[in-house]
Amino acid sequence: MEYQLRPMKEKDIPALAALERICFSDPWSENAFFAELGSPRARFMVAQDSAGLVLGYLGLHYVLDEGYIANIAVDPLYRRQGIASALLSDVESFARRESLSFLTLEVRQSNLGAQELYRRHGFSPAGLRKSYYQNPREDAVLMTRSLKEEAQ
Repeated sequence: MEYQLRPMKEKDIPALAALERICFSDPWSENAFFAELGSPRARFMVAQDSAGLVLGYLGLHYVLDEGYIANIAVDPLYRRQGIASALLSDVESFARRESLSFLTLEVRQSNLGAQELYRRHGFSPAGLRKSYYQNPREDAVLMTRSLKEEAQ
């Protein structure tokens, strides 16, 4: 499958909010995405096919040398085609260019497939956030990837 990665645009927001509703039990609203457009410390990348269909996205917040992956989502019809890996590789390259020391994310404890994907990208479990998720209530596994050691 051919697709490209590009920065989020205002025109993407309805599709991203729809993807959120498909992928998450507590989805972001369109207003939440609009707020990210103006944030100087956020980077949201969209995976789009040649017809303009939004296949997935990744959102990163960064402060000083810390990067936090807020969300990553891929349309269930297009999973296991390398889109999430491409988004993660893109954010990892960006983090190195910005001299971030590490990337962090949370993932549902039951989402073993996502945890394996993150492990393949160098993330390791770093802790547990009790009852972090709602609908259903579930713990979050905190996963971190150090970039500082890689730069040395």
